[in-house]
Amino acid sequence: MKFVDQGIIISIKKYSENSLIVKVLSQNHGIYSSFVKSAKSSKDRLNFQIGNLISFEYRARLEENLGQFYAIDLVACYCSKIMFDRLKLDCVKSLFAIVEGCFLEREEHILLFDELNNFLQRITEENIDKKDFLASYIKLELKILETLGYGIDLSSCVVTNSNENLSFVSPKSAHAVSLEAGKAYERKLLKLPAFLIAEADYDENHLFDGLKLSGYFLEKFIFDDKRESEKKQHSFYRENIIKSLNLRSE
Repeated sequence: MKFVDQGIIISIKKYSENSLIVKVLSQNHGIYSSFVKSAKSSKDRLNFQIGNLISFEYRARLEENLGQFYAIDLVACYCSKIMFDRLKLDCVKSLFAIVEGCFLEREEHILLFDELNNFLQRITEENIDKKDFLASYIKLELKILETLGYGIDLSSCVVTNSNENLSFVSPKSAHAVSLEAGKAYERKLLKLPAFLIAEADYDENHLFDGLKLSGYFLEKFIFDDKRESEKKQHSFYRENIIKSLNLRSE
């Protein structure tokens, strides 16, 4: 088995003294793990950083075997641009924890690759405002849920079928609810910030509501059945992101 592709490094594990097991989300072939011999001692060792985009040739004797990466080149060094920014690193690590823990290997996810690569490009832009990349982060979490088959329907009110004044999301049905239909049940519903459904201004309170919304459904649909270690890892990064807003959790 052999193919050429490019991929975003989502995890790295040590294998022997100088070698690594590198896992990438590839553009055309999904998630692949591969053995990289003498990665720590080669002149290209700086290529192997979580978040970097690399091109490679993958080879394996049999399809089910762990293969090897060859002809590795660095396409984009996202890691070096965010390595001293704790919040950006938490966003990236949180997303990678979801992707690594929830998607099967060797399943094609071209749209997911594009969305994640676009986010990495955006988060490494100079002088990007914190609120802007956090809004993009929340939208990407919702896109991941949709890709996994757990899309949240924000198109119309589940009660009235109207697309006006959508202000809440039902935690049970994962459908939007209008202000008029949901006002009496506000305490039982999740707030729907306007920036998730239209061009709208937003502040840190809106971002908190967005994080609470996506986090609720990630926990409900994805991490409820995961190992405790995986849940703790993802929760750790998200808690740091929420704390960065300087708001008290409700």
